Amino acid sequence: MLPVLLVVLATTLELGVVRVIAARAHSAADIAALVAVNDQDDAELAETGRLRLADGAADVARTVFAENLRTIEGALAESPATIAARAGVTTDPMPPTVRIGATIPVRTPVFGLLFFHPVTDIAIKTAGGAR
Repeated sequence: MLPVLLVVLATTLELGVVRVIAARAHSAADIAALVAVNDQDDAELAETGRLRLADGAADVARTVFAENLRTIEGALAESPATIAARAGVTTDPMPPTVRIGATIPVRTPVFGLLFFHPVTDIAIKTAGGAR
């Protein structure tokens, strides 16, 4: 009975860690989208009074996303820069919106031992818009 209890406990703890990593990765994407959407074209705003994303908004989103993923870098199966480079970042001009979709590979050693799956992929999607 003890081996079964240990397996259940280990998988429960591993699943909890994966959930925390997923929440932190989603927060990193949320912050990146908000920072990128707030990077407005100041000349357009001064001239017309309308909000318009700056030309490099997608690059800003990727950079901020990678920086924010560094807090969980030890649990990731790839570097934050690689994950951010692969992330799908789209921008829409009207209304100014930045969308980020990414797959985050997380190391799961307990799942690897038990289920032969040492890396678990977490899919996240987020969007931020200027109002």
